[in-house]
Amino acid sequence: DITSLLGLDEDNSYAVFISYIEIYNNSVYDLLEPTPNRNQAPQTKIIREDCNHNMFVHGVTELEVKSVEEALAAFHTGQKRKRMGHTILNAESSRSHSVFTIRLVQSPVDQQGEYVVQEKEKITVSQLSLVDLAGSERTNRTKNTGQRLREAGNINNSLMTLRNCLEILRENNMTGGAKKVPYRDSKLTHLFKNFFDGEGAVKMIVCINPRSEDYDETAQVMKFAEITQEVQIARQTPMRPVMEIGLTPGRRKANQLFRQALHIMEENG
Repeated sequence: DITSLLGLDEDNSYAVFISYIEIYNNSVYDLLEPTPNRNQAPQTKIIREDCNHNMFVHGVTELEVKSVEEALAAFHTGQKRKRMGHTILNAESSRSHSVFTIRLVQSPVDQQGEYVVQEKEKITVSQLSLVDLAGSERTNRTKNTGQRLREAGNINNSLMTLRNCLEILRENNMTGGAKKVPYRDSKLTHLFKNFFDGEGAVKMIVCINPRSEDYDETAQVMKFAEITQEVQIARQTPMRPVMEIGLTPGRRKANQLFRQALHIMEENG
């Protein structure tokens, strides 16, 4: 969907970056990391905290994209590398959680309207993470064994940790308590700790199956959805205001016109 955005500051420079990871058996892997040897096992990545207490995946591949087509091509590359497997209930079952992240970076240009300002406090970064959670699995229905059983155990444990975190957040909301939220018990919740702490907004889409055979799983998912609706987190730090750096408006366009005029003068001798 190619849409023209209105209200953009023409004196700002914009760039879009994407990354794509999966959390498999509670380890983080980069789905876009170049691998010179196709048989080479992917390297695990570490979740770290920056100086502003934001969680991030250290060393993850971030691709700058210039078009929707480039972003979709990278997405499909990552999809092919995702761990999928066959179970009795699903011919193509996700064996991991995946996170596709889009980051928009914007920075003003300098007084001459030519170079991008590099000062960190004047750069704004916005982030949207699209998370595809693997579904919970009951062994007595899937009949998983071996590697599939281990995968199912890690999937269920991470989803249980997510539920525990949300339940404690809800309890703290309702009672005014300050129970410690066990984010570190799972890579999934550890990575998105800031969002659950109020540094971002979380929207959850819950998928349910209408089949009568799946009634028990559906009921559990609906209870989980009910819990998420009752969680409200106050933002801990105020949003950083847009920096007003006192530069002349329209400087980028003025610089372009000046260069065009200079080019015409050079051509005319």
